Amino acid sequence: MKKTTIILLGIVFMLSVYATSKTLNIYKTDHTVLQFDFNNIDSICVDKSNTQLQVYKKDGNLYTLPLNEIDSMNYSVGDYTPPTLQLISSEYQSSVNKGICEVNISGNGECKLHERGICWSTSEEPTINDNLFAEGTHTGRFYAPMDDLEIGETYHVRAFATNCMGTTYSNSVEMKALPGNVTYTLDIDESVYPEYYNLIKTALDSACYYYNRYTTFKANIYVYYNAGIPTAQASYHGSIGYGPNTTYMWVGTTMHEMAHYFGSGTTTEWKNLMVGGVWQGNTGQQLCQELTGDELHGDNSTSAVHYWPTGINYRSEVSSEQDLINHARVVKAMLLDDAGLPSSW
Repeated sequence: MKKTTIILLGIVFMLSVYATSKTLNIYKTDHTVLQFDFNNIDSICVDKSNTQLQVYKKDGNLYTLPLNEIDSMNYSVGDYTPPTLQLISSEYQSSVNKGICEVNISGNGECKLHERGICWSTSEEPTINDNLFAEGTHTGRFYAPMDDLEIGETYHVRAFATNCMGTTYSNSVEMKALPGNVTYTLDIDESVYPEYYNLIKTALDSACYYYNRYTTFKANIYVYYNAGIPTAQASYHGSIGYGPNTTYMWVGTTMHEMAHYFGSGTTTEWKNLMVGGVWQGNTGQQLCQELTGDELHGDNSTSAVHYWPTGINYRSEVSSEQDLINHARVVKAMLLDDAGLPSSW
């Protein structure tokens, strides 16, 4: 039968007392574990200053470790191993401002689990000293939440499990606490059109940032180049295209086209709320007036393609980053809150 006996720090002991044991496990405060084969150890003691653990090995070598770096020690009889675990997924859910992680612990290392869960931090390789959710002592799959996340922040997440061998961590996964998930597929030959490619990519990266930070849209947008397009164009849930005029290869035009892509001026639902050139949706109307002090208007025609203010139909409408933020927020209010259009499909 396997058993584990705790060895108290500060006690000098001879290995003959534990002749049947196999491994000395030293658990460090950084959650790593040092292991020594008892057959290779002559003796263990604490130095005269009572600050260092000294491990004398049979080959004459001496291993020392500061006592303040040690959490605990034990010796094990049997072939224990660390837990086997995997962080399967980590997804941000904007509706509740939480991350939801799925973890699988496929093995406990032949030693009962003391704790399991996830840990996260804005720094790489988080540990249980950082943000922590711990629950349960069983193997198998389970879900764990990440709370109190800061919008716009990037977090690193790891699953963990602790058994008699110490704490083991899974692979690290990056998760961004962003409401939206707007990405793009850029179909432009960089070698043929290097200038167009770089300008459009920069514009798309910036536009995706604002839509992801201030809306809940989720889509991968197909983006292309066509020499016959005089400015830029977009279709509802279709694509965004650019022509050769570099004037339109910037973040403002790109966000304007994204608004069309998500339904502004391109859907019946949106057009039905632009009555007599005035937006009838309460959420979008109130937000626009709060942000700009002006009433939200649109084209006074059956086409109702554009709106203002915050429509950024022209470069002159963008004088600061706040104008881009206002645009994204109003688009979200008009399309999702008022028109009831889908945020993803």
